[in-house]
Amino acid sequence: MKPYYAVIFTSLLSEDTKGYSEMALKMEDLAKKQPGYLGFESAREGVGITVSYWESLEDIKAWKAQLEHLKAQKFGRSRWYQQYTVRICKVEREYSFRKK
Repeated sequence: MKPYYAVIFTSLLSEDTKGYSEMALKMEDLAKKQPGYLGFESAREGVGITVSYWESLEDIKAWKAQLEHLKAQKFGRSRWYQQYTVRICKVEREYSFRKK
């Protein structure tokens, strides 16, 4: 597999999470339809961690600027998140293990 990119989004939710789960599912579905989208992984227990995978930096930039995603980002900043950090990394190699 050629190098690809990972967007690592870590967050702490505020007390007002009304509508958050619905928007998260909507953004997941929308991201899957974007050019260059490769997949994602997510976990939340206290700190939320979502890693999405993309073919290029241009694909990531386009996703960040997607209109529905911009609306979700605005809600996130004004309502759902106490704080968040976004990190963008180039993945040059991967390997995995799965016990049978």
